[in-house]
Amino acid sequence: MKGPTGFNFQGYASAANYALQNNTNLDQALIWADKAMTMNKTFATESIKANILTALGKKDEADKLMADALSIANEAQINQYGYNFLLAGNTDKAIEVFVLNTKRYPTSPNAWDSLGEGYFNKKDKKNATASFKKALSLNPPANVKANSEKFMQQLASM
Repeated sequence: MKGPTGFNFQGYASAANYALQNNTNLDQALIWADKAMTMNKTFATESIKANILTALGKKDEADKLMADALSIANEAQINQYGYNFLLAGNTDKAIEVFVLNTKRYPTSPNAWDSLGEGYFNKKDKKNATASFKKALSLNPPANVKANSEKFMQQLASM
């Protein structure tokens, strides 16, 4: 695993993620994840290691590391992390992550729109409506505006 200038953190992270995605050689994946984190501690490197720890049954350690990863995550990373829970059917955890994003980025229409989707999936009409209205009040870009308006129409017919 060496290139012309040596193996960088992305290579170790990539190798660790490959092993994780294929559920193979997770002990070695953990070593690679540690090397990636030593070279460049980012949300991506920490979340890969957290996911490996989860796969190895070390949930408490994984949760602690993921909390640390979230503390350095940007808005888009937090949002994607929330959607991972939403897509997996864990609506309550998705809402928890989306709420974190709105607290950290209170003027982000996208963060509020995502929170609205979380509440919509929970069938919480009141909080979904409030979240979409907040997103629309923040002068959202066209794609976020269209999404919020689409959900607001669906909520009106519920």
